[in-house]
Amino acid sequence: MIEIQGDTVVVDKETTRLEGFRMEDTVKAPVIILFVNEEEPQMVPLEKGSTVPVKVKSKNSEAEIQVISYEEIKATLAAR
Repeated sequence: MIEIQGDTVVVDKETTRLEGFRMEDTVKAPVIILFVNEEEPQMVPLEKGSTVPVKVKSKNSEAEIQVISYEEIKATLAAR
């Protein structure tokens, strides 16, 4: 189960991989992209006007949510 508590995205299990990303402009892209273990990436929607999460936490790990730009996404996709 994944939920947002204040400024933290909480994953209610132990993890071996825990990464979170969000776009610079959360109005245009109101989601956190979450990578947990070897599962498919998940999009966690942000409610309009809510606190924007800055970290992601599981039962055994914690990480800062990385802010990415449209240019970084384009460059990454172009390199594939």
